[in-house]
Amino acid sequence: MGTTKLTRKEILSEDPVQVALIEIVEFFKTQWRNVAFGVAAALLISAGIYVGLQYMESRDVQAQQEFTKGLDFFHASIDPAAQDDPYAKGPNPSFRTDTAKYQAASKSFSAVSSRYAFSKIAVLARYYQGLCQVQLGDKDGAIKSFESVRNNTKDRTVGYLARKALADLLLKSGNPKGAQELLESMVGDPQCELPKEDVTMRLAQVYAAEGKRDQALKTLREARDQAQANKSMLAGQISQELTKFESSAASAPAKPDPVQMPANPPR
Repeated sequence: MGTTKLTRKEILSEDPVQVALIEIVEFFKTQWRNVAFGVAAALLISAGIYVGLQYMESRDVQAQQEFTKGLDFFHASIDPAAQDDPYAKGPNPSFRTDTAKYQAASKSFSAVSSRYAFSKIAVLARYYQGLCQVQLGDKDGAIKSFESVRNNTKDRTVGYLARKALADLLLKSGNPKGAQELLESMVGDPQCELPKEDVTMRLAQVYAAEGKRDQALKTLREARDQAQANKSMLAGQISQELTKFESSAASAPAKPDPVQMPANPPR
């Protein structure tokens, strides 16, 4: 009687663990090239991801450092005896003039917004660059900076701050209608993250600049009520503004009644 040669799988078929181990060994024997290639590819992908993350982290750190420097310059003190190096007298920078201070700050913020344009911090840098441009008298540049930020969704709070700053700039530039449209849209926006009483007070100031005294007075009272309800730090300031506005409105000469023309003028 002839003998039948059994495979190792058949000999050990009663032990499922051993069967599985044998199948794995046989798979690696026949597919070792493909497995080695797959492992090598996975290692390359992992290494690429690691290097990419390290690079992104390094860029974020650099952006933060440059932005912090710009912020330090923006809030720096003015010292007529300051050196060319703003840090010559210590860790807190100082400049001879406001112009030098805001020029240095604007340079840092511009570097952040251009080199790291797709980062979240670039949005904040553009906003501060706009503030610097306002201080430097560059109204067109400031409007451009604020416009680039106002509808940005990466940081909604900064977007609303840019709208408020833009409204202030438009009002000072002789465009109260543009300022009114911006502020009215913010007052009516339930998602606006800025204190409502602050925006409402600014809107009242715009109405006053447009000569709409009754509407300005009504809006300022709304701002006062909002500030009191929210226990806002602006409550005192708004109350003072309201008192001054009410006094000026009371002392303003009444508008003359229109001349009534007779129905049938004499011939």
